[in-house]
Amino acid sequence: MQKAILFNLVFLAGIAQAQQWQAVLPTIERSGLHAIILGPELIGASREDIGDLRLVDSTGQDVPYLLRMAGSGPVRSRFVPYELVRNEVLPKSTVVEIERPQDQQIDELHIWVRPVEVRKQVRITGSDNGTKWYMVKDDHVVPQGARGEPPHQVLLLEVPRSDYRYLRITLNDSLTAPMQILGVGRFVEQALPARYTEATINWQQRDSAGTTTLYVSAERPVLVERISYAVRDTLPFHRSGQMRATHSTEIRDRRKRRTVEQEMTLAYFTLASDLDHVITLPGSQEKEFDLRIDNRDDRPLRFSDLKVYQVERTILANLEPGMRYHFTTGDPERHAPKFDMAHFQKDLLAPVATIDHASLQAMPKDKKAGPAFDPAKWWIWVIILALMVGMGLMAVKMLGKEGDVASH
Repeated sequence: MQKAILFNLVFLAGIAQAQQWQAVLPTIERSGLHAIILGPELIGASREDIGDLRLVDSTGQDVPYLLRMAGSGPVRSRFVPYELVRNEVLPKSTVVEIERPQDQQIDELHIWVRPVEVRKQVRITGSDNGTKWYMVKDDHVVPQGARGEPPHQVLLLEVPRSDYRYLRITLNDSLTAPMQILGVGRFVEQALPARYTEATINWQQRDSAGTTTLYVSAERPVLVERISYAVRDTLPFHRSGQMRATHSTEIRDRRKRRTVEQEMTLAYFTLASDLDHVITLPGSQEKEFDLRIDNRDDRPLRFSDLKVYQVERTILANLEPGMRYHFTTGDPERHAPKFDMAHFQKDLLAPVATIDHASLQAMPKDKKAGPAFDPAKWWIWVIILALMVGMGLMAVKMLGKEGDVASH
C-alpha cells in the first residue's frame, strides 16, 4: 500500500512530458515557395489534426506554412483526340478528316485551335470508305473560350449522331485567313485522383475456422487511410471484413478513474475479385491493428501482399537559401497554428521545388527543464510531509490494535 501511495505521489508531482520528434529538411537552393511532402512517420508522431507540427528555422523562429492534402482534386477538362487522317490547308479552305473510334458514335466535335477571333463557315460530311462523302451538317461557328492545358480556343460543333467511319470538316477560308487546327476530339471532365504515401509496415496471416486474420504492425503509429492487397487466388471471391485495434479507454468508477484496454471495430469493408483490391478507410493512427475476414464456408484467401497508405499531405512554406530548417512535433498540449497564408492560399504561386524531409529523430530532452520530479518545488514537500504524517497516524493505529490483541 505504501508503495502504491509513493507511486501516485511521484506521478502527481512529475511533469508528464510526451516524447517530441524532429525531422531535418535538406539544404535549400532556391528562394521561394517550397512544397514539403510529410512522411508517414512524421504524421504518425503528430496529433491526428497535425496541430502540434511546427516548421522552425535555424534562428529558432516558427516559419508560417500552409497544410494541403492531395485528395481528389477539382474537376478538370481533359482533351481526348480522335485520330487525324488529314489536316491540310488548301488555297480557299482547310480540310480535316478524322476516323471515328469504333466504340463511339459522335454527336459533338471539339476542334482545338490557336487563339483567334473570327466566324467561319464549316461543312461536315461523312464517309464509310473515305471515297464517297455525304452531307452531315452545314453551319457557321465561332471560337469559344479557352480550355485545356495549355489553354487553346475550341470550336464546338454539334452533329447528328451517326456511325460514319470517317468525318470530314471543311472550313471556308475564302474570306479570312485559315485557322491553325491542333486537333479534333472531345473534352472530358475528370477529377484529379488522390495521391497517397506508403507507410512501412509488417504483416502476417493467420487462418482459423471460418476466419482469416491479417496482423499489421509498424515501428511507430501510422495514419491508416487506404490499404491495398493482392491474393494468389484465381477463383472469384466476395468476402466481408472489419478492421480492429486495441485502444486505451478511461473508465470512471464512482470517484476513481482507471484505464482499460478495449478491442474496437474501426471500419467494415468488402473484398471482392470483381472490385479494385483497395480498402478505403476513414483514417486512424495505429501502431498495431488487424483485418479480420469472414470466410464463411470457403477456404481462406492466400494473401501475397499488403500495403498501407495515407493521403499525401504537403506543407507549403517560403524558404530561403543559407537557412536551415526542421520540423518539430509530438507536443500534445500545443495549439494548432494560425498563419496569414491560409487567407491568401488562392494567390500562392507554384512551388519552386518539391522536397522531402529527413527521417524522424527523437529530440534530446531539455536539460534546463530539470528532472520530472523536482525537489525544489515547495508544494511537493508539502505533499510529502502530509503523506508522512498520514503514514505515521496509520502506523500508530495499527500498533494500538496489536497491543489490544496482545492484552487479551
